[in-house]
Amino acid sequence: MKKSRPPIPIFGHPEPLFWTKIGLLTLTAFSLISLPTSVFAAKGSDVTKLQESRQCTRCNLQEANLMGAELQGADISDSNLRLVNFRGAKLDGANFSRSQMFQADLSNATLGSANLEQAHLEKAKFNGATLFRANLHQANLEKAELLDANLNSANLELANLKKANLENANLQDATLPLANLEKVNFKNANLKNANLAGANLKEANLENADLEGANLSSANLEKAKLFRTNLKSTILNSETILDSKWQFIWAVVNQPLASQILVGSDLSGANLEGMNFQDINLEGANLEGASFFMSNLERANLTGVNLTQSYLHYTDFTSATLVGANLHGADLRHSILLETNLTRADLSQANFQGANLRNSNLFAANLEQADLGNVNLLGANLGNANLRNILINEETAIDSQWLFILDLIKNGAENQDLTDANLAEANLSGINLKGARLANANLQGADLSLANLETAHLFGANLQNANLTGANLTGANLGGANLTGANLEGVDLNQVYLCNAIMPNGLENRCN
Repeated sequence: MKKSRPPIPIFGHPEPLFWTKIGLLTLTAFSLISLPTSVFAAKGSDVTKLQESRQCTRCNLQEANLMGAELQGADISDSNLRLVNFRGAKLDGANFSRSQMFQADLSNATLGSANLEQAHLEKAKFNGATLFRANLHQANLEKAELLDANLNSANLELANLKKANLENANLQDATLPLANLEKVNFKNANLKNANLAGANLKEANLENADLEGANLSSANLEKAKLFRTNLKSTILNSETILDSKWQFIWAVVNQPLASQILVGSDLSGANLEGMNFQDINLEGANLEGASFFMSNLERANLTGVNLTQSYLHYTDFTSATLVGANLHGADLRHSILLETNLTRADLSQANFQGANLRNSNLFAANLEQADLGNVNLLGANLGNANLRNILINEETAIDSQWLFILDLIKNGAENQDLTDANLAEANLSGINLKGARLANANLQGADLSLANLETAHLFGANLQNANLTGANLTGANLGGANLTGANLEGVDLNQVYLCNAIMPNGLENRCN
């Protein structure tokens, strides 16, 4: 595949001089023969003629209101149809060849098998129109609007659609060889099995478009936007111009994964839906915005990958490793994360609705503002996980220990009796525990950084390896508490009762 070549001519023809000559001859002939003397308002007689006989070649119908007209099979070739209102009209099989249709409005009209060959349709509106099997060979559709239009099996060979808007359009099985599609908006369009051989797609927007089975031989896709574009079974050749990133993604999608090195690779924005990545090593890969809808990532190594804003709906991560992975804002609805290792993963603002996280390891994971509605978290390790502002509902299955901790995070526990409470490895950073009674409580490995523990009663509490960085312990009672390995950086111990407490260095602080 080439990386660069001279731009394809406007109509994509390999011999632009030839086409220019033909175009000038056609335009000259059309100007002298086809257009009526007046090119302003439609002739009433021409409108009547069309409505009565459906035969009106070389007519002047400019600005005529033919909304909803039934003109199936009508011959309106070589006519002036500028600014005509054909909204909702039935025009199946009609002949518009070579007609001037600048800014004509054909929204929601039916034009099945209609002939629009060489028609001038600049800025025309075909929003919601049906053009099934329509003939648009060499038609000029520059800046035309074709949102949601049905162009299934239409012939657009050598057509000019520069800067046209075909968002959500259906072009399945359409013929577009040598067409000029520069800067066309094909967002969400269906181009499955379309023939785009030799087409100019430079800077075209193909975001989320379906190009499965499309023929892109000798096509120019320089700087084309291919975010989440389906490239399965697309046909490329040595003359296809495609940026190196998308060449690589095409190879990942269409060639055996076992033979490819994906560690640290850039697959951001790739459409990888329905693929089998089981046991594949993707460590450190950039997968930002990628779509893995219904893909199999079972036991895959995803350590440190970037999956921010990715689409992971119904994706299987069973026993996969996502240690330190970034899944901020990812869509994980109904995903399978059984026994998945998500240690220290950033899951903030991720959507887990309906997901299965049973027995998963979420130790020290950031779940702030994550949506955990209808999620199965039974057996999951939420030790040191940031659970602030998470969303749960009555259908969320979660062990009682973590429900209790969630309540503390949300409401605090000032002056509450938490004697003998099990808060081991709980992330309680910044929590208000002023005056709380925590005698003999298990706070081993808990994160109490910046917590307010003023006058709290922690007699006999287990604070081994707890993080108390910057905590307020003024007037607190830690008599007999176990602080072995605890982090007390930034803590003022001058007003703390520490009689018989075991200090971070393992030595007992004996009373005088």
